[in-house]
Amino acid sequence: MGEFTTEGGGVHPGKPIIWPTGKPTSSAVSSASEAESAGGVRGVPPRAAPTRPGEVGAPAEAAPAGAPAGGRAAPSVARPLTVEDIRSHLLSLQIEPNDLNTKLASLMLRNGLEVSRGNMVKILTMLQGTDKSSAMQEASVLLLMKGIDSPEAVKILGQFFSENPAQAAQMMALHEGLGNLTSALGMGKGLLDPTLIAQLTALLGSFDSTLESITNKFASKGKAFSRGEAVNDMRALKALLQGLQNKAPSSDSAPAQALSSALMEFQGKLDGLMQNMVAQAILSQSGRSEVNYHYQQIPNAMTNPPKDFEIVIKREGEGKDAHIDPRNTQVVMSMETENMGKMVVSMIVKDNKVYVIFVFNEKNYGDQGRSLIAKDFGEFQQKLADKNFLITGYQVKVDSAMANIKPYLIPMLPRLEDLLKRIDLEA
Repeated sequence: MGEFTTEGGGVHPGKPIIWPTGKPTSSAVSSASEAESAGGVRGVPPRAAPTRPGEVGAPAEAAPAGAPAGGRAAPSVARPLTVEDIRSHLLSLQIEPNDLNTKLASLMLRNGLEVSRGNMVKILTMLQGTDKSSAMQEASVLLLMKGIDSPEAVKILGQFFSENPAQAAQMMALHEGLGNLTSALGMGKGLLDPTLIAQLTALLGSFDSTLESITNKFASKGKAFSRGEAVNDMRALKALLQGLQNKAPSSDSAPAQALSSALMEFQGKLDGLMQNMVAQAILSQSGRSEVNYHYQQIPNAMTNPPKDFEIVIKREGEGKDAHIDPRNTQVVMSMETENMGKMVVSMIVKDNKVYVIFVFNEKNYGDQGRSLIAKDFGEFQQKLADKNFLITGYQVKVDSAMANIKPYLIPMLPRLEDLLKRIDLEA
């Protein structure tokens, strides 16, 4: 395994292209993935148009170590890196090559993350106290790429990946829970001080208005929604309700049971929405270029019932210097449509030029979408032109794997063996 040993003592195959859509391609687009020019003429996407996530060009062959200067390089044989190679490297790091550690090392390699003893220890420490499921493993590797070393963050993010919570549905459930709790407080007037009940009812009404305003702010051009302020408000309300539940008299009466049940139900729904927003904030933390983005769920009031827009916006810079450059970025929007299923729209922006990729999860939806997009593309083109952006072309693809947002949050190469090659020098 000496060919893979880096200065830090870990395996690192080279930094892969893992931001979805990968490198430009000059290959023709298949019938299932037709390219259209801005005017609707079929053709090959411009060189700036990315391909599938994780696709990389053939690496340039480097002269093997130890080749004579100025002479012919020693012949070499490239073969796929195997699981046994990974286990052998773990042993060299004095790490037990069990199934979990081998899977973690493979996951790290697919993300271009060095398999060093230090990184493995950080990930295993973060996974302590969890079920070590695939979702938790993905969360731990992603956090390490963002420079975050927090067991609590792994639990929140792993749960987010596992459950795929939808903010719009959670907000509707919370609104329903508010109504149930307000009714229970009215029924239990004899259980608590009347002044306290009146104040709490007013507070819950104010919070319900805040939930409604969150959706309205997304739908209007008013003041931007502050995720941090919303989380702080929910934490304060949860603490208040926990204190109220501890002080509420225990009784077998119907009003007491209804109040206790409503309090527990509402706190559970409140905690679910709060954890979702915290996970979004974690995902939006700056990190390596591949995972340096802003992520947000936005309730879509145009669907019935409301569903979410999920948005990923690529950032430049690192840490406090990380910023979104509207003239040099990639914007990915995932949405549930009423008639065409799940759809992802990816816009690659370079200067004032935009290339758009529409991805559907089923062929019949793709065919329907291709027709509608061609029909309405002129209007879409004009709206962007009004903002001083020029659409250079678009592409319609059918790809069930990419018709969701997760590959953009955890961008990885599709097959480990396609990337990693071990070079064996011939004797």
